[in-house]
Amino acid sequence: MGNISITNTLTNGSVIDADNLNTNFTDVTSVVNGSIDNTNVATAAAIAASKLDSATFNAAGIVDKTTAQTLTNKRTTKREVTVTSSATPTPNCDTTDIYTITALAAAATFGAPTGTPTQGQCLLIRIKDNATARALGWNAIYRAGTDIALPTTTVISKTMYLGFIYSTTDTKWDLVAFVNNI
Repeated sequence: MGNISITNTLTNGSVIDADNLNTNFTDVTSVVNGSIDNTNVATAAAIAASKLDSATFNAAGIVDKTTAQTLTNKRTTKREVTVTSSATPTPNCDTTDIYTITALAAAATFGAPTGTPTQGQCLLIRIKDNATARALGWNAIYRAGTDIALPTTTVISKTMYLGFIYSTTDTKWDLVAFVNNI
């Protein structure tokens, strides 16, 4: 039987390096010797799980999915979805942080974002028309206060930015920032 190759990604999404493989999987080779069956795989998995605990990952500087950790000098790249124009723009909050319309060519009524938003989640909407002012409408899930109103029209050939934060308490996307005429 040939060598078994273990990739650098475990089934739970944790990443390990070659040093960790050599250190932490020594016992696995004694379980899997010549043939693989369900018993050997289950035993090998149990040994691997006992060797790869949170302390091992944290000491190695590896980000753990379930442990609270402080990350330093890291950047999260925003997920942007760009459309040219839509009469019913509907961001998906599971896949979108920035929703950009580059040349709005019709009146638009923003639909309630699809997906499952989380408390405090941010959504930035960027709108530019196609050199003709366009009417804007908003689903009732979008909410504005008395100091910043939801815009009802674009300004010809100018870009506007609208910043929303989701409130799970009220089930609303609250408008907290608005810049126009850029």
